[in-house]
Amino acid sequence: MLRSMATVLAAALLLSAGAEPSCADSWALPTVETYVSANGRARMIVTPRDLDSQLAYFEDMVDGKAGPGQREDGAKAARARVERLSGGRWQAVWDRPIPNGVAPVQAIVRDDARYAATFDDWHGTGYGPNAVVLYGPDGRVTRRLALADMLPAFYVDALPHSVSSIDWRREPRFSADGSRIVLPIVIPESGYVRKARTVDLNIRLSDGAASFADAGAWARAGREGCRVRKWQLAAEAAEKAAFLAPLRRPAINDQGSWHAYLREAIARRFGNDRSASSTVLRKPDAPDYAVSESWLREEMTDPTGRGAAFATLSDDNLVAVVQRVAATIPAGRMRGTTLYFAISADRWPAVAAALRRSGATLVHLDPDVPIPQRPERIAQRYGA
Repeated sequence: MLRSMATVLAAALLLSAGAEPSCADSWALPTVETYVSANGRARMIVTPRDLDSQLAYFEDMVDGKAGPGQREDGAKAARARVERLSGGRWQAVWDRPIPNGVAPVQAIVRDDARYAATFDDWHGTGYGPNAVVLYGPDGRVTRRLALADMLPAFYVDALPHSVSSIDWRREPRFSADGSRIVLPIVIPESGYVRKARTVDLNIRLSDGAASFADAGAWARAGREGCRVRKWQLAAEAAEKAAFLAPLRRPAINDQGSWHAYLREAIARRFGNDRSASSTVLRKPDAPDYAVSESWLREEMTDPTGRGAAFATLSDDNLVAVVQRVAATIPAGRMRGTTLYFAISADRWPAVAAALRRSGATLVHLDPDVPIPQRPERIAQRYGA
């Protein structure tokens, strides 16, 4: 199922507020763009609706305001002008408002200037009814297509998603006879290494009918999309199960797993409003060990009160390092700062004793004691 634009915009606002980004993308404010035909004798000039700022646009969208982000003295609607080169001069063929809320992402115009098309909405590639908008000889819209009008829902869900966009196509072009638009549709893939494979979708200019140029190629792409979507659903189910289950010591003793453990353990113990930096001390025989000890020393002696969490790939070594660093901290210097330690129960007393004079608030995160999920975090993520 397609995610709603409200969800996407809310996520964008969270990112601007400092939440951890995931597949984020960056959008500059739109400007006037000129799209020239293949033979250079026709062009489409797109003028966006004027915005105050990106932030004003996001806030107004989330609040459901009409004309989100509108600049008071600016253009109130996006507009397009198609021109044809004649006698060395550009002559207008048509000039009209267009349905994009702010601006399209891309446009093409046929060599004779009789047909044009725009693709996607600014800050919402793949979302909404303007994935493809076709314009006839007089500039009137002949068809608007959403992704759901061209592709099955499972296939759309399997495509790569970022915070504000769906990566669904590559560069559009007109067919050799000029009767169709050829859209290379991205073939979904799992994993981080992508082969950028596509399958061509034809869109007939006369009525906007969509069909795949090669039925066999589309069948293969559809099977791949189905496979990827099943993989995504399985991954989502596993992530949900882990989120709901009691938090336990990482199954793999590596830095990434311990960083994740620290973040989740603090959130489960104290709620999402509590945060801290996380530092994982590497094994002493690791070639890059020294820098991890310097990170620990820096965070342990920072009196700014922001909080710091520590884990280790070797409990015994963590105790020894904490004792050395603690001996250099003046009494009371860390008052008002909370230090969290993920360490076995039998080593915790030594850590606590070493830091008692520092004045820091000390929290033990025992990796061998499962931590249940907080009901409010379950409700926030999955509903009541």
